[in-house]
Amino acid sequence: MMYPIRRPALALLALAAGAAAVLASGCARQPEAPLAAWGRAPDEVRAVLWPEPRTLPDFVLTTQHGQRFGPAELRGQWGFLFFGYLSCPDVCPVTLHALRGFRRLLQEQDREAAGYRIVFVSVDPERDTAARIGPYLAHFDADFIGLTGTPEELRRFADALAVRYETLTDANGLVAIDHTSSVMIVDPAGQVVGALPPPHQPERMVASFRGLRDYLGR
Repeated sequence: MMYPIRRPALALLALAAGAAAVLASGCARQPEAPLAAWGRAPDEVRAVLWPEPRTLPDFVLTTQHGQRFGPAELRGQWGFLFFGYLSCPDVCPVTLHALRGFRRLLQEQDREAAGYRIVFVSVDPERDTAARIGPYLAHFDADFIGLTGTPEELRRFADALAVRYETLTDANGLVAIDHTSSVMIVDPAGQVVGALPPPHQPERMVASFRGLRDYLGR
């Protein structure tokens, strides 16, 4: 089994891309309140909060149950999106296991957390069908949402969330996918406001999210 190359830069691309987008177009954006709020945030909040939120694009993907899933399904509660693939040998199962613990800890501390969405988005649509995603996610948590779609739809959705992925094939023809391993955070208004970077550990994830949520006052 081939282990995908893990480039350190990819693990941080979500945060870097968010910052770069702001710096590239900040002069055209008014007002600059999000940047000011980010600059005043404590260090531990800036580690997960993006300088400026990103708006979800219009998209239509399909859940593991064959249901339509679009922007409306990510509004009204906090959402946490992780992009990966079913044959990933390391990062994906470790992250999904951490997300299970993260969700359970949040529910113990806050009754509203029962409505939070944990979403797995496949970056391997040719192999990861809805029928395969369902049983795989159920192994971690039956309430996790799995999404797939056409390669074009998935690429567009990932790009909008500053997620990068690349298919790699070794000399023996074995295929792996190198991908951003951060967990994207979507607020109740449907804005991508930050990302939880690896390594993923439930207690640490809860502390980071609660710090971000409290700072934003949402």
